[in-house]
Amino acid sequence: MRFRRARKILKWILRVGIAAVGLFLVAAIVFELHCSTVRGRFQPSGPAFAGKDIPGYGRPEDDTFLTYAEWYIVWSYQEKAAWQEAHSPSGFPYFGAIGQYWSGYCCSYGVVRGRYPFNFGDHLMLVVIGTSFTVEYGLKGVFENTVGRLTEWISGSPAEEDQYAARVARNYGVFVADRPFYEFPFFSALRGLWTDTKFWGPHLLRKWERKAWLSLDYAIEGLYCGLIEIASHAVYGVEEDVTYAWINNAPDPVISGVPAVRKVKSLGTDSWIIRMPRYQKFTNAAEQLLRGQARFVEIAGNRQIMVTAVVPRGWSFPLPAGEILFSSKVLTDARSKRVALRFPVESLGWIVDTFPIEHIYDY
Repeated sequence: MRFRRARKILKWILRVGIAAVGLFLVAAIVFELHCSTVRGRFQPSGPAFAGKDIPGYGRPEDDTFLTYAEWYIVWSYQEKAAWQEAHSPSGFPYFGAIGQYWSGYCCSYGVVRGRYPFNFGDHLMLVVIGTSFTVEYGLKGVFENTVGRLTEWISGSPAEEDQYAARVARNYGVFVADRPFYEFPFFSALRGLWTDTKFWGPHLLRKWERKAWLSLDYAIEGLYCGLIEIASHAVYGVEEDVTYAWINNAPDPVISGVPAVRKVKSLGTDSWIIRMPRYQKFTNAAEQLLRGQARFVEIAGNRQIMVTAVVPRGWSFPLPAGEILFSSKVLTDARSKRVALRFPVESLGWIVDTFPIEHIYDY
């Protein structure tokens, strides 16, 4: 009897495994066929020139495109935080955000496909975080639109736990712009949920429902982030949070006016290899240098780069250089869309003067 039961369990596991593999293969084929239709009009940069003798100077150029999907998660978390400050969480478009993640990944893959060698590490990372993002938003979308919506309706007003959750969401959105998401202290957020909000109070049903749901959410997020941090460090090590760049037309006052930037090597009069921070701080530092009339020649050894800007949905503009790669609607603002543009690095000065830049995607 025990043997038969064990055999049935093994058969069930095998069937689930085969089904999962089959589903993955179908999804991969559809992804490949659909995403290959998105293309760009440019040639990859040649080998890095100015800083080739500096360890860590060069990075793969395709990272500027593939990192879009990773950053979309940051934009979505920030969008969700802004939404929660003024609206009930059940109204946030969780499932639309899931679709936009995979669509953005699809578009960026189409841009690099056939143009650069297949970047297995980046694609593995994007599938992993995309799957976790899908599960996270899928579960939240289902819960908030059933149990969450019911307690919203019964209570009629937010509980103090809703306000606490909005603060945590805002802090998280700020944090992930400059640090890996898995470093966020979710367990501290869990502790604060119970120490900073009372057990008894107005809107009791909503209060208790939020305490239970948010406790589960923060605990799972904390455990997941811990596992991802261990796996990331095991596979990639601890990555440096600096980027090297070659700039011209940069006298001392321009560079010293940006505290996050350090000189590394002189290449002539007002021409330098510099060290800059990564992530959103890179965008901030680059904009400061460009507004001081400095001009980039190479960034991480590359001469093509992607930027995004949030513009009105009816926006169109003739570009003297570069191209629009793809765009997507801002889900919580019917008037805006996010456009992804590819430009030569040397054109960044013109871009900063012309567009409301959201992010410059370093490598």
